[in-house]
Amino acid sequence: MYRDDDVGQAQFVKEKMLDDLLCDKINYIIAFTEPIYDMIRVTDTDKPSLDLVYDMWNATIEKVKCYLSARGKRENDQSHFYDVVHQILEDRWNKSNMPLQFWHSLDSR
Repeated sequence: MYRDDDVGQAQFVKEKMLDDLLCDKINYIIAFTEPIYDMIRVTDTDKPSLDLVYDMWNATIEKVKCYLSARGKRENDQSHFYDVVHQILEDRWNKSNMPLQFWHSLDSR
């Protein structure tokens, strides 16, 4: 049994699993990533879904922004964390959202 192998490590894991602060952090991460996950799940299909991505993109960003700005910030005060998350999402969007002419030029090489 693993508890007998390393009692100190087993106690550390037990304390972390019962730590309310850790659970709050996990819930926080799940809550602000849920809109992103939902968008990925809806568009994870064999059917064409580009129109869904365009329709859901702004709503997803707004949901993430609302959740992150509701976490102890004033309404007009954006958090640095939101700025970082938004930049990651924007970078990913820009990487995936290239004009069709670009893809055609790659095919003709």
